[in-house]
Amino acid sequence: MKRRNVIISVVVVAVIAIMFIALKVIKKEEGKRNIERNYGIAHTETNITSNGVETTKPEDAVPQKDQLLQNLKDKGYHIEYYNTVFDSEISCYRILATKDNAFIDICYDLADDNAEKAFYEYENKYNKYYLMAMNGTYVYCISDKEVFKDAGFKSLANNGIQYIND
Repeated sequence: MKRRNVIISVVVVAVIAIMFIALKVIKKEEGKRNIERNYGIAHTETNITSNGVETTKPEDAVPQKDQLLQNLKDKGYHIEYYNTVFDSEISCYRILATKDNAFIDICYDLADDNAEKAFYEYENKYNKYYLMAMNGTYVYCISDKEVFKDAGFKSLANNGIQYIND
């Protein structure tokens, strides 16, 4: 009788442990499912207007430096400037703008051969974001949709690597 109780106890504990581990794995996978990963040309957008069909080209989706800075200043962001990607030796014109817990971190003036390296630096740096992308020679990470709009992005059109965490 005692042996039977021990076996039942061991089986019950094993089942509970298996259920606990399964729930942990499921939760971890659910967090990964929300990220849309695009490579190459993605989210090409077209609008039909009275002037005909208008498309947003990937290179036109990103606001120019001066326009981005003006947009962010107008919305009250704190802006910092850097000439490298984090602690790397990758040269660029990097803007980090923050407001409360929101941010945009964007690199302009990257060389063609450094854009992908810069993107991987961003990938290692940021865990929580709405959008992380390498669009041609632009690399950026944006915390949420509101910052995306505040900065002046025209669309999600992209030519490169793009992670959207919706």
